Amino acid sequence: ILWMTETVLSCNIRMYPQYIKTILENHGNGMEKASVYSGEVGHTEISVDVTRYAYFAYMLSGLLRRTGCKIRPYEINKGETDALLDDGIRMLEKAFEGHESIDKALNEIMPKFATIKTEMTKKPLVAIFGDFFVRDNDIMNQDIIHIIEKYGGEALSIPYSEFYKLIAGNVMRRRSVDSGRLAIAGYKAILQILRVLERKYYRHFEPFLGEAKESSPKELEKNLVKYNIDKYHSGESFDNILKIYHIINTYPGVSLFVQTNPAFCCPSLITEAMKNTIRKDTGIPVVTVTYDGTTESKNDVIAPYLLG
Repeated sequence: ILWMTETVLSCNIRMYPQYIKTILENHGNGMEKASVYSGEVGHTEISVDVTRYAYFAYMLSGLLRRTGCKIRPYEINKGETDALLDDGIRMLEKAFEGHESIDKALNEIMPKFATIKTEMTKKPLVAIFGDFFVRDNDIMNQDIIHIIEKYGGEALSIPYSEFYKLIAGNVMRRRSVDSGRLAIAGYKAILQILRVLERKYYRHFEPFLGEAKESSPKELEKNLVKYNIDKYHSGESFDNILKIYHIINTYPGVSLFVQTNPAFCCPSLITEAMKNTIRKDTGIPVVTVTYDGTTESKNDVIAPYLLG
């Protein structure tokens, strides 16, 4: 079964499950037997356990990636960090499958990163934000993190769980109109439980990433007025503004923003149209990279900002 989110948001996402099923059937070779399930983005209609596991899959994989980005540009023995990341992912997969506890897996994984020898230099910090389906998809974004490192930068990749907390208030604010107070109370309770468990797991990453980064969504939303965005708006452009100011507030020293977009993405175009205002207000340039599914190299546009 292939999972797909159920939503009435833009981009005609509600069409995707049927479209994907049609593609699978046309392809054949056994793929026609696959089902496509359309469900809540938080998996709450399945069970609280599934919600919990999905949240921590995003969080822990994101924190592992962030740890790799923090160490790999400075490693002396090239390839050592990526090898450890591969081992860590396999161990976490076993933990999520129930073979051992997540806490035990992290106890085994994380101390190994402290053994990697690094050089004492500092490289430009490049923050990546943008489309949900592209930002952390190494195939779609043509391995942008390694490209940033190739040109002499340190990539800042942030877990989806961290970004989700920024927009959770907005999601509940809008859903309260049609979901009712009881449903919203349930969402808030689940989020609070996840926050408690999050602190338990984050301690394993603290020696490498420092204290957990938090921003006040209400404070971040004050920046929306600069871009003619209302707090009852929604969508990727809304989210991107919150992400940008969260990054500035919690990760000092960012030299460049890279916005990753798929071709024909309307919200991406809107954010791209705001990049001059973003640069004027923050003092940080924004480079937009649009991926069209071809093999043509798209990430080279970053080079002048890092090599110049």
